[in-house]
Amino acid sequence: MGWTSTLPAAIDGLVRVFTEAPGLDGVTVRDGASVSQARITEVISVGYTGAEDEKDADATLVREGLGGALDREQLTIRCVAAVLHGTTDLPAARRRAYGLLAAAASALAVDRTLGGTVMTAWISAHSLSQSQIDQGAQAVVLFTVTCDAYSGL
Repeated sequence: MGWTSTLPAAIDGLVRVFTEAPGLDGVTVRDGASVSQARITEVISVGYTGAEDEKDADATLVREGLGGALDREQLTIRCVAAVLHGTTDLPAARRRAYGLLAAAASALAVDRTLGGTVMTAWISAHSLSQSQIDQGAQAVVLFTVTCDAYSGL
């Protein structure tokens, strides 16, 4: 078997960690893009930002050690925590979106290795977009999960 990246398995691990997190009960966790037309008011998307001009995930490789058998991978997985509040209460939507981010961070603190897939994973950045749309106040927190891992052979 040849060289393999840990990126696909890390995304799988993030989806599992977020799906099983007690703080995210009732929140829809999506793996990448979805074709569902269901109206969802709270969602975390893993490996998907919804932005056409942004990559959903990427990796940087560095040679590790003298043996050269494994590459060190720094993974960047972009995720979204989004809330659609049925009213125009933007502060409530924003607080809830950051509540989802806090629950995601807590879930990562419990399993930083994503089930042994990576050496460590953490939320390394976040940004907020908010708006009033026809359905109500919407808050979207784009966050980045960075992972340190070794590629496989």
